[in-house]
Amino acid sequence: MHTPQFSNRTVAGFTLVEICVAVSIIGLLCAICMPAYRKIKERSLNTLTTNELRIASGALEHFVLEKGYWPPDGAGSLPSDLNGYLPPPDRWYKPTPIGGTWAWSLNADGAAAALRIDNFVVPTSQITSLDKMMDDGNPGTGNVIIAGQSLLYVLEK
Repeated sequence: MHTPQFSNRTVAGFTLVEICVAVSIIGLLCAICMPAYRKIKERSLNTLTTNELRIASGALEHFVLEKGYWPPDGAGSLPSDLNGYLPPPDRWYKPTPIGGTWAWSLNADGAAAALRIDNFVVPTSQITSLDKMMDDGNPGTGNVIIAGQSLLYVLEK
């Protein structure tokens, strides 16, 4: 009778249990990190939006100082009168950091003059966070107001 000979060679690799443990740990780390990632992303979009609102409002105020009056109503966009006042003009005709488009309204929505973001796509909770960065934290009052699907940054009441 012949007895089988086993070699002293070992096979390198991972067992199924080891792979399952590694995948479980990675999944757990992802579950822990995702809320923090969402919060960081929300804050960065709000910071960018706040910065752009301040840049645009500064350009509008510069226009008023030079001309003595607010530009005409933008009818759903920014008026061409602002060309030369807003820095790189192409960015003001692209979607905003929170979605939607830039617009300008004169004597509308309860404000004498307001910079608007129409049709934003972020949740109201994110707008409330943005309002806390710029105003009183209540998107129904102050200088940052939600009016329908528009965010208004009121420059003159």
